[in-house]
Amino acid sequence: MALKAVFFDLDDTFYTSFQACDAYAYERLAAWAEDALGVSGAAFTEAFRQARQQLARQQPGMPPVHDRVLFAQRALEQLGCDAIGQARRAHRVYWDAVLEKMVLRPGVTALLDDLRCAGIRTAVCTDMLADIQMQKLEQLGLSGRIDYLVSSEEAGMDKPGAPIFWLALQKCGCLPHEAIMVGDNFRHDIQGALDVGLAGVWLNWTDLPRPADTRPYIEAHTFTEAAAYIRTLL
Repeated sequence: MALKAVFFDLDDTFYTSFQACDAYAYERLAAWAEDALGVSGAAFTEAFRQARQQLARQQPGMPPVHDRVLFAQRALEQLGCDAIGQARRAHRVYWDAVLEKMVLRPGVTALLDDLRCAGIRTAVCTDMLADIQMQKLEQLGLSGRIDYLVSSEEAGMDKPGAPIFWLALQKCGCLPHEAIMVGDNFRHDIQGALDVGLAGVWLNWTDLPRPADTRPYIEAHTFTEAAAYIRTLL
């Protein structure tokens, strides 16, 4: 394999864990709703969750399902609050909490630096809106170490849809057999990559059972393991 590019997922791949960050963000949202709006924090966060689920059902696989402004807007409307005036504030409370809670995985910075020294292009392929993913990369100290960000907002569809991978290939100027995808979500990251001809490294950090997919891919249980394999390709 003549490696020319490495693609990475962001959430739960470069840092851990989004689930913990999300839970903390809901705690902060509840406190904010009580202090700023004078409503029950539990009622607000429940309405926020319901809006999140509604959008996921209405627009499956589409980027708007990640937009916390939309979740907040619907929740505020349901509670009879000023949605136009407060939705963006709720959005900021949520993401400030997530950014505060993120922890960079060991080995990420060193691998990105090694790839750059080797002339290998890097791209983050992520299901999310571009603005917040840029903020995460800046917060993690990775913005200057990544060549390209490819969000599902830019590609128009979430993974495992092919557009995000094809756009990353186009940006990096390589063919599928010259790139590899690293990610924690087997269906979105690995199956999606394999479907368009990329190699895959599954970061199975939660020790899930091996999926019933007979196509070849690499399984790693830590980012350090994944990085060690990628270095064998340089």
